[in-house]
Amino acid sequence: MTLVNSLCAEISIYQGVGEQTGVMVERSAIRGKKGLCKSMRDLAIKSRVLGDGYYYIPIELWPKTNEPVVVNKHDWIVIGSIPRTSRATKRQKGAQAEQA
Repeated sequence: MTLVNSLCAEISIYQGVGEQTGVMVERSAIRGKKGLCKSMRDLAIKSRVLGDGYYYIPIELWPKTNEPVVVNKHDWIVIGSIPRTSRATKRQKGAQAEQA
């Protein structure tokens, strides 16, 4: 499939859920925009990084449904909220025993 002259559907993403707005544009008209996506995976990644807004995806790749589509199924986990493991404390105890 060539994406050079394909038609793209405008997708409105809000809180991880996407819907078609009904607007169709040629890919060449929006080339170079941040919202242009090459796949559903690309759409999911960009919508997580860039947030809510309008994105463009080739119409062949968007599901053939009139219902809203969940694009981001997983919530992000902030690294600071992950508990630290006990390995760091074990290494420190081992290093202190070697110094003594």
